[in-house]
Amino acid sequence: MSSLLSGIRSLSPQSPTDTARRALNDVRLFVPTPLTDALDDLVHAHTPTDRPTPRRDAPTPDAFAGRMHSYEILNQYIVGAQWRALALAAEASILETPADEERTLFKLWTYRILALCSLGHYANAAREIRRLEVATMGASVYEHVHPRSPTIVWPFELRVLRAQVAGLALDDWPTCADRLSSLHRACHRRLARQTDVELNQQRTVRLSFMLATCAVRMRDAQLAVRVMDHLVSEAPTDPRLTSAMARLHLQLGSIREAELQFVKVEQLIPPDDKLARMNRALYAVASGKWEAARDLFHSVAGDVPEEHVCAANNAFVCEVYLGHPQRMLDALQRLMVAAPRAAGASEELVFNYCTGLDLHYDGAKLREEKARKMVDVATWAGDGFNTASFKLQ
Repeated sequence: MSSLLSGIRSLSPQSPTDTARRALNDVRLFVPTPLTDALDDLVHAHTPTDRPTPRRDAPTPDAFAGRMHSYEILNQYIVGAQWRALALAAEASILETPADEERTLFKLWTYRILALCSLGHYANAAREIRRLEVATMGASVYEHVHPRSPTIVWPFELRVLRAQVAGLALDDWPTCADRLSSLHRACHRRLARQTDVELNQQRTVRLSFMLATCAVRMRDAQLAVRVMDHLVSEAPTDPRLTSAMARLHLQLGSIREAELQFVKVEQLIPPDDKLARMNRALYAVASGKWEAARDLFHSVAGDVPEEHVCAANNAFVCEVYLGHPQRMLDALQRLMVAAPRAAGASEELVFNYCTGLDLHYDGAKLREEKARKMVDVATWAGDGFNTASFKLQ
């Protein structure tokens, strides 16, 4: 696989600031964190000035500086999607951590880069990662450390983020795939040594899915199928993996091959299993059988659609293709209210809802309905919400 992938490109032009080696808690490793929020700006621009905005106030660096923030607090920011607060708290904690506590510093850097990526600040994340690479110059980023090399090893999650940022910041998916495959090989070596078997099995599965996604972004269908085929061959009785393989074929337009894989799944699970019904619904969508697809998605969602948001969303979208956009709008609105965090703050559901608005309204009424939805979403969503979901252009 590695022969198909390109080498690593520099993530940013080198400068004296970028190339000087420094400690992991050096303030010069950081890029200033933008504290504006696109959804905040959108709500202010499209709603009356006298209407109270439901968003929380933007965090300020002074509120976090000069003290350590516990992992419990940092994890609470993640749960609440308070990515700006997480970025500032992680930065403050890094600056307050002694330079020799490398394990702690790397863990805090993982929080920092995660926050920047979740905010969509990929270029800033790429630049900070580049500075980290220079700060650990001569040490291995990967698992296969030479016995004589320095013992600094980046934690797994930070290495995953490093790989993803190459694609997200520069659209350099070959480099992303190269880095992911290096991680994948490292996990396989640990499995061969019977080290942390369960953990590394989970990681190889996760990395395989990420590699397949990367291959799709590179428009390399053969590589994507090869990655998934290898994964399925290692666990041929796992219906979830075979199902994922079938769905990949659907995504690539290989309907016949997807059907063969779905048949294999139904040989492994009962025909009324929710996974089997979900697969049949997706196959019906690919075949243009919208009514059958809608009914199958509803059978998965059951009487509590807020517990099966993906299936419910798909069922409601089918209504558009059946000529009933108002039904989709009403159903999506009920789902968003019933499950505000899972559905109301979902970029995919908001996009589908606004698509329905575009089909049903125009002019001032369309703008009014979208402004109302902005306020709803702002009540539920955290930082970094992709405002393109509102389809304003």
